[in-house]
Amino acid sequence: PRPEQEETGYHRWAARLSRHLVKLHDRFFRHFRYEEQTGILDELIMAHPNASPRVERLRLDHEDILGEVRRLTSATLKYSENKAPEDIHLRKRLTTVLDRLDEHEKAETELIQRLVHRELGMGD
Repeated sequence: PRPEQEETGYHRWAARLSRHLVKLHDRFFRHFRYEEQTGILDELIMAHPNASPRVERLRLDHEDILGEVRRLTSATLKYSENKAPEDIHLRKRLTTVLDRLDEHEKAETELIQRLVHRELGMGD
């Protein structure tokens, strides 16, 4: 559990969480950049122009998710320095961003599978 500010261990808790968030951001960043640099999203749009809005939404999710992890890291560091305003919902926000990533990855996988399935003519 998260200790209250000024309680023994609150700084260690926040420092540990911020380290995990930095690692999480790095993993998300590398994962998203891999998707973008390999061109898989662009290939989907070229092969399936009607899917363009959904692919673009997934691409926009990348920056939104990374931005939220950065904001969480900042709030955690502020907490560790005992600065106001304290965000009492750090865990809830982290759970929300992890759930959002899970939903994003599921949507991405489902879209790719649906388009490949259609391309192979298996939808007929």
